[in-house]
Amino acid sequence: MTPRPLSESALEFLKDDDGSAVLGWVGEGVFYTRFRGGLSAKVGMAQIARLATAIKEVSSLSYFSDASALQHYDLLARSTFVRLVSDNRAKFSSLVMLTWSGSIGPASRAFVTAMGGAVSVLTSATEFDALLLQAAPFAKRKLHPNSWVRSPVPDVVR
Repeated sequence: MTPRPLSESALEFLKDDDGSAVLGWVGEGVFYTRFRGGLSAKVGMAQIARLATAIKEVSSLSYFSDASALQHYDLLARSTFVRLVSDNRAKFSSLVMLTWSGSIGPASRAFVTAMGGAVSVLTSATEFDALLLQAAPFAKRKLHPNSWVRSPVPDVVR
């Protein structure tokens, strides 16, 4: 299995009353997610399902998550994400996360420790963007809202 080419898919936009997530491939082997507002179980589980599908499609990937505008999150969604990443640790060549709190909290530190050296939790948007553009030089084009596809959020939370 090989990573998807940059032009093969648009980013998806998932939204409910709590907040939103934009996600998808932004470069070859580079999967991106950005959260805004609150992350409900509904949107969180839909995002995790999309990431699980992406993981199955490739032999390895880099994952970038911008949670700088995240205000709160559902604990079930967070623990399901941690479990998915832990179970598929070998597939991730890197995980780069921009934190929402402006500081790295105990939960993030525990995640970094559990995952080993492949995780970077950042507080600087400039540093995050530089690493993203290094991994996917044309990512900014895909991140423009005009390129997103609005997807329905499934009603089923697993």
